[in-house]
Amino acid sequence: MDLEEKKFRVAEQLLHQSGYTLTELMMASSRYNSSLLMVSDEDNEKCKVLYNEIKKGELTKGQKGQKLEELTSILFEKSVENLFDVYRNCRTSTNEIDLLIRWTENARLSGINNAFPCFGESFLAECKNYDGPVNVTFVGKFCSLMSVTNTNFGIMVSWDGVSGRTKWNDSKGLIKKIALHESKYIIVIDKNDLKQICDRKKNLFSLIYDKYVALKEEIDYETYIVKHEAADCMIGEG
Repeated sequence: MDLEEKKFRVAEQLLHQSGYTLTELMMASSRYNSSLLMVSDEDNEKCKVLYNEIKKGELTKGQKGQKLEELTSILFEKSVENLFDVYRNCRTSTNEIDLLIRWTENARLSGINNAFPCFGESFLAECKNYDGPVNVTFVGKFCSLMSVTNTNFGIMVSWDGVSGRTKWNDSKGLIKKIALHESKYIIVIDKNDLKQICDRKKNLFSLIYDKYVALKEEIDYETYIVKHEAADCMIGEG
């Protein structure tokens, strides 16, 4: 058992003695934007430096993409130590994945992964350095990549977000359609979200949780279907 695993087990035992589980702690911390899930001061400074370098606009397109990948990697690897394994620039037979993120063995054995069932066993993160919002074509490609890798959750880190507001034929509309018809959920993190994290106004998990709930509520059309007063009469006539 290595040092990180020992720390993990000690924390788990202390929580158990207090009547809590790590899963319950994770769920509560993400729901209420707890500082427990924020990166350390040192790692937060690294994130700020990366954010400001991207913001200046002096980087090439490739450099900007690399900085976004690095910033995103830090957030997932360092928000809670020994929680995720982050693999950068993985290749399938036809595509390259920016980030493939999996629960660590310790996280699975401790049941922490149950706090975020939407993540599944693994999920994807793509960092896009477009000049402007990501268009509908790339959202479709990202969905295809999720299908190829058998993942149902994806995070798109795009400095300027994705195109559209309310129309169903733009990027935001396609994300809703994908969630509705394929049960694949794509969460978008933009420069404003990253700024909130760097300023410690949000932790990564509470941000993702809020966006996931918002997407689920938007596509849950069944809540709007109520029984019509004439329904019983119509059925009776048959």
